[in-house]
Amino acid sequence: MPKRVDPIRRRDELAALVVRVLEAEGAEAATFRRIADAGEFSMGVLTHYFRDKDEMIATAFDWLARTSFATLDARLVTAAPGLDRVMAALSFMVPTRGEVTYPGVWLALWSAARHNPKLADVHRDYYARWRRLIALNLKVAHQLGQIRTTTALSDLVDLLISGVDGLWLGVVMEARRYPPARRRRLVNALIGSITQSATDFE
Repeated sequence: MPKRVDPIRRRDELAALVVRVLEAEGAEAATFRRIADAGEFSMGVLTHYFRDKDEMIATAFDWLARTSFATLDARLVTAAPGLDRVMAALSFMVPTRGEVTYPGVWLALWSAARHNPKLADVHRDYYARWRRLIALNLKVAHQLGQIRTTTALSDLVDLLISGVDGLWLGVVMEARRYPPARRRRLVNALIGSITQSATDFE
């Protein structure tokens, strides 16, 4: 009797494989044939789960986003409510502990999403969740009296996320300029300057 396969788990396994190929070889390499070769299975496995390359890539990005948020959620549990959690979240985006973050995959998403509606939707959903998370913790920080600025919440969120995106890109392109200790110091300064708070995170 054939072994039963959990389709959701199998789809996630394939998505993880696509992410690894994207990171190692770039978006152009992520063809059905290359993924099948990397996984040592036939292309029929991929066509069973994905209608086309666009769906396969979108699924891979969705998997990476879900995995990233699951890891982040676990980390936030250990941080104090308010600005400590904002710091933990932003530091997660510019890691200081040697975490695997797949920068090549995210750069590929940003580039492809400009011309691909499916990937644009994945990108939009990811950033919407990211903004909600930062907004929630900024609200708590305000309630705790940790923020003195009168800037609108939505503006604070976009300023912080845009700032950390820029720092992330700097780390990707010039890692030696941004050693881990400096990354953390810059995130600290970013939060302090934008929220007008006295930040000193350990």
